[in-house]
Amino acid sequence: MPIQLSDIKGIEAINKLNSYSGSNPYINALKKTLIEKGKVSLTAIQEAYIIDNYDKKPFKIDRVVAISSYLGSEFKEKYNLNFIPERIYIGFILAENDKTFHVYGKLTQKQISNEMYWLPKTQVLGDPYFEPINVEVDFQKYIDLDILGRLPYEHQKEGVKFLLGRKKCILGDEMGLGKTYISIVSAMESGAKNILIVCPSSTKINWEREIHMFQEYDTSIISGKKWKPAKFTIINFDILKNFHTMVKKGIKPDEALTNIVDTKFDLMIVDEAHFLKNNKSIRGMIIADIVNKLKMEYVWLLTGTPVANRPKDLYNLLNIIEHPLAENWQFYVKRYCDGRQITIKLKNGGIKKTWLVDGNSNLDELSVRIKNSCLRRLKNEVMDMPDKVIVPTHHELSASEYIEYESLWEGYLVKRAEEKKKGTPDRDLVELILLRKFIAMKAIPHTIDMVEPILEEGNKVIIFTSFADELLELQEHFGNNCVVHHGSMSNKDKQKSVDAFQNNKNVNVFIGNIISAGVGITLTAANTVIFNSFDWVTGNNEQGEDRSYRIGQKDNVTVYYQLFEDTITTRMWYTLKYKKNIIDRILGVKVADDEIITEYIEYE
Repeated sequence: MPIQLSDIKGIEAINKLNSYSGSNPYINALKKTLIEKGKVSLTAIQEAYIIDNYDKKPFKIDRVVAISSYLGSEFKEKYNLNFIPERIYIGFILAENDKTFHVYGKLTQKQISNEMYWLPKTQVLGDPYFEPINVEVDFQKYIDLDILGRLPYEHQKEGVKFLLGRKKCILGDEMGLGKTYISIVSAMESGAKNILIVCPSSTKINWEREIHMFQEYDTSIISGKKWKPAKFTIINFDILKNFHTMVKKGIKPDEALTNIVDTKFDLMIVDEAHFLKNNKSIRGMIIADIVNKLKMEYVWLLTGTPVANRPKDLYNLLNIIEHPLAENWQFYVKRYCDGRQITIKLKNGGIKKTWLVDGNSNLDELSVRIKNSCLRRLKNEVMDMPDKVIVPTHHELSASEYIEYESLWEGYLVKRAEEKKKGTPDRDLVELILLRKFIAMKAIPHTIDMVEPILEEGNKVIIFTSFADELLELQEHFGNNCVVHHGSMSNKDKQKSVDAFQNNKNVNVFIGNIISAGVGITLTAANTVIFNSFDWVTGNNEQGEDRSYRIGQKDNVTVYYQLFEDTITTRMWYTLKYKKNIIDRILGVKVADDEIITEYIEYE
């Protein structure tokens, strides 16, 4: 009879058990049984444990780590406890595999001696290995370098130490707390030789200006297809593909673009990193591929909205910073996105399995598991900032306007037929845009009525829009008294608008598209923000709000949202509040019971 592989492994395990002289209590207990009885019956798992851990010393942890309520309930029943433990003291990690930690520690304070526990990794909420790094930084050096002599706030000092200590992490501070300042100081302090800054096109100039504040002029803004790197190389998301090729089938290695990888960046800063939430987007795949190929020591993702709408938005960011939660997509979506697999029928008669991952579940657990890798501070927590007041203003359509509003879809179909367009339009999508645009145009007179008294008092105001028509109509009304900021403008012209609004006393109205003007710019010259229309994505609206409400703002900021009764705007408003509840729970922000919205209508 041939010798089985399992027999060989069993003999190896017994031999190692006989000669074991280490301090693993589990292996020593098995050895004691062998010595006392002269034999020991080992399972395949025990054999593998002995072989894998024979030469390994228990790793000292000496830390309390949170565990899930499910595991706590299991321990309560198994050890006959009168409470459900929420955490465990880990003295040592004895062994681990892909799914489990084997630890030596205590479940209760009254426990006299350590015992051994098996901890499924999915049920351990913190990182047992996480060791806070005490980073010392001479901030006076950067005060002296700063042309303006700015003094960093305490939260900015903490942010610098966080980035340097974690190395690969998310800086998720609320908009306006100075993430750009924090990351530039951190980059200079890190000693990195080649620093890649990836950001929206509209903010490249702002990044260069901020770097030059520290008398560091070795910068390069990448445009088009010309690659000219510097110590600080600044590039926008949309042109990454011009300098990095994802090697796929059919592409020869010598045809691939490798400029970014060849430059050997050792630090990458990604501004507005929520743009990477879709792991199937070109920008998301390229950033992940660059991180993987360069093995950079530092990767810092900056975003005021780490979670745009749902827990699934966070997954790709965690993947880019190599967080353990991103090692298993299926576990992540099942655990935190209420993910479930369904089977759908295809038009050709076939079937296809797909995942539904738009939900949310176990949010408090997710918050705990990411806290060591994601730093999130709110203005009211870290600074003596003025207040920001959100004011929904309610209007009603006239009877004739409401009839027109209700008949928009039918009118659209008539026009489509007249233009002889083919295909079947998506009613939900088209109707949604038609309704929002209709209300946006009806909101313009109300916005003007709100703005005029503010201007008469000698103050400035910011207006946000979603559609080109509403922006142009508002621009026509306010004329030379306003500047605009929209996607079709060049970066240079966008910056001129920002500078004029901030510095020219004759320019008192800033009219911006929410997406175009919602990131990377400072508009502290105004303390009133009016949304003539608003966006489906909570983070986009908050980004707009905080163009004014940020460091440098001395006055209370008032933000107005225009709502029309019994229209799409009121449904959007409550949907956004629902999404905000979810986002706050993921990021560890306490949500008051009276603010929780349990129902919503989704149009995305």
